[in-house]
Amino acid sequence: MIVLTILMMPVICGGCSKDELKKAYDDAKSKTEDLAASTKQSVDSAVSSTVTAIEETLPETGNITVRGSMPIEKTGQASLEVISIGDGRPNVVQILSYDPDQQSMSYPAILIQGKTDQESAQSLSGKSIECDVYLQSTANGPIVMSKPGTHVAVTFDQFSSEEGTISASIAGGEVVSSDMQTATFLGGEMIALVRP
Repeated sequence: MIVLTILMMPVICGGCSKDELKKAYDDAKSKTEDLAASTKQSVDSAVSSTVTAIEETLPETGNITVRGSMPIEKTGQASLEVISIGDGRPNVVQILSYDPDQQSMSYPAILIQGKTDQESAQSLSGKSIECDVYLQSTANGPIVMSKPGTHVAVTFDQFSSEEGTISASIAGGEVVSSDMQTATFLGGEMIALVRP
């Protein structure tokens, strides 16, 4: 087979000058590069369209941002649940930046909870609830929490039935740190996925 190819070369290229061969090579190279660029552009466009479609269909996971001596910029998730205690006791609003059903906790971890007479997340819209706040930025880090006897006001905005989320602003308040260091809590914002 190799011998046949070598014998055919002079027949195929016999009438071509070196310049013609170079031009043919350059033309083929140019067309190949154009095809590669066009293919790359088509693939990039398809990937971009797919990513956009996925982002549009994925549900909101929520996030919490807090400011102060332990700032946390947008946790990876946030959920809100109104827990009914019963027996005439007030319900509890609980906001978490981690999944309570997972064995290992994700950090930074934020827990905000307070008593309410509201029975659902939807009914929290426009209400302000006095809450305790607990923050821990790393597994071995100190826990910053509301100073005993004090609370922070969490003011809820509109509930989105389409997204299944509720947003809120968190007021600053007095906090203490488990490592006895001075700590400040200047408030924050959140959008939480409402847990059933």
